[in-house]
Amino acid sequence: MSEPVVMAIKRANGECSPQPLHGGDLPFAANYYGIEQHKWLDLSTGINPQAYPVAEIPSEVFAHLPYRQSAFTEAVIDYYGSENFLSVSGTQSAIQQLPNLLNKKNSYPVLLPSLGYSEHQQHWLKAGNSAAFYCAESGEKMLADIDQQLAKNSRQHLVIINPNNPTTVQVTAQQLLYWAAQLSGDAKLIVDEAFIDASENISLLQLTDIDDALKEKLIVLRSFGKFFGLAGLRIGFVFASPEIVRDLQQELGIWQINGPAQWLATQAYRDRDWQQQARTSLQQNIDQTLALFHPLIEQLKLQSAGVTNYFFSLYCPLALAGFIQDFLARQAVLIRLIEVDDQRAMLRVGAFDVQQQAQRMQLQQALAALQAAL
Repeated sequence: MSEPVVMAIKRANGECSPQPLHGGDLPFAANYYGIEQHKWLDLSTGINPQAYPVAEIPSEVFAHLPYRQSAFTEAVIDYYGSENFLSVSGTQSAIQQLPNLLNKKNSYPVLLPSLGYSEHQQHWLKAGNSAAFYCAESGEKMLADIDQQLAKNSRQHLVIINPNNPTTVQVTAQQLLYWAAQLSGDAKLIVDEAFIDASENISLLQLTDIDDALKEKLIVLRSFGKFFGLAGLRIGFVFASPEIVRDLQQELGIWQINGPAQWLATQAYRDRDWQQQARTSLQQNIDQTLALFHPLIEQLKLQSAGVTNYFFSLYCPLALAGFIQDFLARQAVLIRLIEVDDQRAMLRVGAFDVQQQAQRMQLQQALAALQAAL
């Protein structure tokens, strides 16, 4: 078992379905359900199912110590449009370290989404910060909650996941800057843009006219693996002030990105034609995946939480959600279950690769069997 089970969801038949820490844990699923790993259709992560093609990697990049290469640096700056960054071994490492780093100046409270990527909450609480929460289930509630909380206390860090995972709520760059301007003292706005590459018009990094005082308040996290479909490379970035970049680098240490990963990412960042095609194919993949789920959604009258280019989320009674996830898993189809409260859950579903007919047939058959069993 690759990860500890952190909760067990009671299904509609009264049995319990164990949940690993994160999506994409095929070793856990294969072990628990007794289905070989290569037979699974993994829809639990939201990662692009049509990954950037891996060419033959030059042997010398395996032999040299992985200092940051100038070609990699130039490609990153060109792609993201910002020079002040630290490359890290996946943004997870930054999420774990940022609370402790910021606490060295002031141990401010933190304002977090009530529903979102749970590692943010886990590591802020682990660092000892007091936390308040805003509703992230709708844009309207989110705006109202954050405005109200910042009016009460402007000396608190604010964490935004944009778009939110799993609720899909998006916030404009202008709105984010408005909130950043409300923060006082050394409070920071931390924006996790892991799923933003297909809709970069809402990214803070697209804005080039932010004044220096406001820039000091901003920390933006970006992920390579989700859009390019190469999550196993573990490449992420922290865009922040030179001081935070320097201090975070000292905490995390050198050689964060290995040489082969730098080489491959450089090719991917330079390949504008592939990126344009990927944005189109992402939309096609999620549209057709949602279409296959539509009869089930209609049959059970499930409420949509929203759709991104990478995944869609559905509200579902908790016990029924556990049954659906478990039934599909027994057909070797893995989706993600996120508990909302003691009555409701979200089912988050990533896209299959529409170019792979075998994946389509596997999903169609699994969903047909599920509908027949309900």
